[in-house]
Amino acid sequence: MSSISSFLRVSFLLALFLIASLGLAACADNPTAAPSNGQNPSNAGNGSTTPGITTGTGSGIVAQAVPGGQPLPTPTPPVILERKILTIWTGGWKGNAAYENFLNSIIDTYRSRNKQMTVDWQDWGSDLPARYQEAMTKLANLTPPDIVLFDQGDLYQFGAAGYLADMSELGGSVIKDDYSTAAFEALRYGSVYYGLPWMASTPVALINKKLWVQATLDPAKPPRTFAELDQAIPLMAKKTTGNVIPCWIKPNPLADFMMEDAPVFNISGDGKTRQPAFPSAATLTRWQYYKDKLYKQQGVIDKGALTDSYADALKKYQAGNLVMVLDGGPLLPALKNASADLYNNTLVVPVPLGKSGLVPLSIQGWAISKASRQPGEALTFLKTLNNADNQLIFAKLSSLTLPTQKKALSDNYLHSLDDPLSQARSLMADSLEKSRAPEQSLPAPLDPAKHQKLLEALNQGQTAIWNNPNTTPQTALTDAAKIWSDILK
Repeated sequence: MSSISSFLRVSFLLALFLIASLGLAACADNPTAAPSNGQNPSNAGNGSTTPGITTGTGSGIVAQAVPGGQPLPTPTPPVILERKILTIWTGGWKGNAAYENFLNSIIDTYRSRNKQMTVDWQDWGSDLPARYQEAMTKLANLTPPDIVLFDQGDLYQFGAAGYLADMSELGGSVIKDDYSTAAFEALRYGSVYYGLPWMASTPVALINKKLWVQATLDPAKPPRTFAELDQAIPLMAKKTTGNVIPCWIKPNPLADFMMEDAPVFNISGDGKTRQPAFPSAATLTRWQYYKDKLYKQQGVIDKGALTDSYADALKKYQAGNLVMVLDGGPLLPALKNASADLYNNTLVVPVPLGKSGLVPLSIQGWAISKASRQPGEALTFLKTLNNADNQLIFAKLSSLTLPTQKKALSDNYLHSLDDPLSQARSLMADSLEKSRAPEQSLPAPLDPAKHQKLLEALNQGQTAIWNNPNTTPQTALTDAAKIWSDILK
């Protein structure tokens, strides 16, 4: 009997084991089964691992319903039970189908090679700098991203504040030689390189060839400096017929002062106190230049340029009312579609240079947040995203921006002279190494609100001399300096 009982007990245990095994297999085959720890991947923190992620679309983007962000589907092969989340922030990419497709394809490629990673892409539009400041100073319930794309001004300020990882410490500086020197230097504060250069642009000027010839000027000899421009302006004003204005110049105080090699702040003897360096001889001379053109030589520069958009400038240029548009590159794509004849009879030339011999550089850069819990993975992702091939692909999407990798800059796409757009790209590429980011002239670090107030003070002073014939550059710059002094205390 005892042997029979033993046999029954063993048979019973085997049956229980078989039932349990079948139950586990059924759970594994059921993609809607709840994660064992109850975590939802959309609620996972930065750099956290998320066991039991459920099946998604495989797009590689985690849904994050945050203010200003745009939720996207949750990815994931169910075979990976532990994943890390790599978070990316941009400003203004979502809503642009070409940009979305570009970044999504990079994300998918990265995830196919890094099975343990999930990528959460959030876009904050124009709120990006303020949101990042809030996240880093814990003023909002936001987890800082691993990777963020900033304009140079915000990169400079956040780098100075210590919010961004030092690329040298992460090993990113070993690829410094892959980039344009000017582009890489634009993302430096002190001795720290705090980003990898992305897209860049420099200004070019447009000349209506018909009106230029009518002014008895040589198409092969555009003005190289403002002194040469001043010699051409009287001819443009007197020799052309109809309602023609010689120049459309959109003033930008920070860029103007940089081009004239005029510092905007200095540090006192204690090494800590920062004070505005204007009014100075160079800043007064630059604003007096505008004042004279507006009120002593009326009609030689377009007064509306202060507040006009590039679309407004295009209308005037297309109507034959402008001979020359400084920083006219943004007009070219629309001009090509709107007026093929004028487009093909437009001279694309370098912008006139000031005392410094430099042109203003606009640039974006990818940075890794100092708060990232996985900076190594972030740098690995950026090396893929920001390689020469991808930079060139994106530059073609945006028509008039430059890649910053040397290999991409050598591509024929940037050196063709077939039409005005091609000529503009070629000139921009040629001038890149002679460029500097005006934002590097500002004191740093500043939080976004103070940063904006400094720029607004200069713009208000510019507006005062531009619109009021009785306001002198001395008065306008002194008033702006008082505001700067209060902010920099």
